[in-house]
Amino acid sequence: MTILGIYLLNQIRTGGNRKYLEIVEGLASRGVTVFVIMNSFLDYTPVNFIKIELPIKYGQHKFPPASFLFKKNVKENIRQIEEFISGYINTSVDFILSFGDTHLKSALFLRKIFKAPLFYGFRANDIDRAHILRAYGGMSLLEYLFSILYEPINRYREKQVARNAELISFLNNSDKNRFIERTGCSESKITVIPNHIGLPRCTPEFKNKNHSEEVKNIVYVGSLSADKGLWDLLKAIAILKKDGYTKPHYYMLGRPENINPTLNLIKELDIEELISIEGYKDPFPYFAKYDLFIYPSLYDSFGNVVTESLHTGCPVIASSVGGITDILSYPELLFKSGDFQEIADKIELCIKDKDHYHKIRQLCSERAEKYYFDWAERYENAMKAYKLKVD
Repeated sequence: MTILGIYLLNQIRTGGNRKYLEIVEGLASRGVTVFVIMNSFLDYTPVNFIKIELPIKYGQHKFPPASFLFKKNVKENIRQIEEFISGYINTSVDFILSFGDTHLKSALFLRKIFKAPLFYGFRANDIDRAHILRAYGGMSLLEYLFSILYEPINRYREKQVARNAELISFLNNSDKNRFIERTGCSESKITVIPNHIGLPRCTPEFKNKNHSEEVKNIVYVGSLSADKGLWDLLKAIAILKKDGYTKPHYYMLGRPENINPTLNLIKELDIEELISIEGYKDPFPYFAKYDLFIYPSLYDSFGNVVTESLHTGCPVIASSVGGITDILSYPELLFKSGDFQEIADKIELCIKDKDHYHKIRQLCSERAEKYYFDWAERYENAMKAYKLKVD
């Protein structure tokens, strides 16, 4: 099997970016021939796949958009791309593999040129996410206006994928069902493939490293603004302080972007002495050392950070949204998104009842085991099944 992928970003910024490179590396490690068209300004050396370089300069959130520039450069260099691939193989490309809307225009163009089926992976549900954040009040005025402006564009992209992609993957059942509702896409070409716990992110060094016996320190990992539900956690901490809980201490990890409203809320709630803002750091040492991970996200298609915590043995309590519900499953590990009183109640129970805390640890251990699987194999099997169906 031969796969042509596309990754023209000049950085690896998000979990979705990282996961795309993981899947193409994983497929190539399984003996699949994988070519990936990459931006030469990205400092990345493939371990297993074959890189086709294009030098593309672009600015984030600038005009013309990156998606336009990516397609333009691919189109201008298509002859060189074809010649490069034909220098390695004598057969045709079997699949175009693309994640995310930034590369959709380019992927559709490549599908047409190579006459190969498109396997498109959704990494987020931007429409529902925008609705949730607007209702929550977690956007600036500019973000609010842009989210309304972009909704028709996102709906159009979804319909493009529904019409043109031969295979479509989602990270959870909820996003899959919402996509079908909006587009009328046939369920027969959709598969749900969650992320897994595995290398290179989840190393043996940190597996089951956490051996906490009680809750003295709690960690949060995510955006330090509103969209991952941090404000709800802060309000829960204020409730616990009011009820006499001056411990545990809370460590907040994340990029310090748009952080001033969060700092103001911490001060307003009078919980400054309970909070340490750690900044953007590797979460694994924190998961290994501290006693509980709280993840109150308002929306998540998967929540890689949840499985990373499970890998270390650090117990997790999180909001029942999107893929997080699929990951954690048990009601003891979940709370309603936005319900800071329930968050406070769940934390309090772990603090004061060691038996309950140990039960939480056990349930998390059970859920972790379900995510140790060969992620690349599931993608390969989906493509093999499609080829069997159409051949």
